[in-house]
Amino acid sequence: MDTSFAIDLDAPRREVQFPDGIPVKFRGEQFLFPAELPADALDPILSDELGLVELLGEVIESADGDAGVAEVVTALFRRPTLPRQLLAAIRETYAILLDGQHEAFTKKRPSVPDYVRLTIGLVKVYGVELGKLFRSADSSANDSQTSSPTSPASTESTPDVSGFVPDNPDSLESDG
Repeated sequence: MDTSFAIDLDAPRREVQFPDGIPVKFRGEQFLFPAELPADALDPILSDELGLVELLGEVIESADGDAGVAEVVTALFRRPTLPRQLLAAIRETYAILLDGQHEAFTKKRPSVPDYVRLTIGLVKVYGVELGKLFRSADSSANDSQTSSPTSPASTESTPDVSGFVPDNPDSLESDG
């Protein structure tokens, strides 16, 4: 039986800097965030009920792609319940990320600036930005902090430790 996979999501990933989780010190206590961003962690922020994606689209459209603070504030005043809903979504996201530790974290009474600093720090470690998540599929720019362009002389685009096998049709055939 051939045990090679076209994509092996269980293989070690070179971009994971903290295989046991991301340690965060907050008010004298350590909290451990997942080593990789779980897909469901963004669900509260991207929910249809919150409508944040729609709001951002509206702000950008109203400012012809050059949105500033005034446009954001105007859009928020059109949705007076949004700030409270957004804070609830952020708390729910952190509950997902801090599975089993969330109660201890909230007992430390994090402030809005604490959530902002923590989010900025986690975005840097995870190497994920919402704008990059929703960039068009035909974009070839590589702005990721965790990857580098492949050399033109290279025949394989990714080392085996990344969890991906190079795009090679022969590798998908089985010996029987």
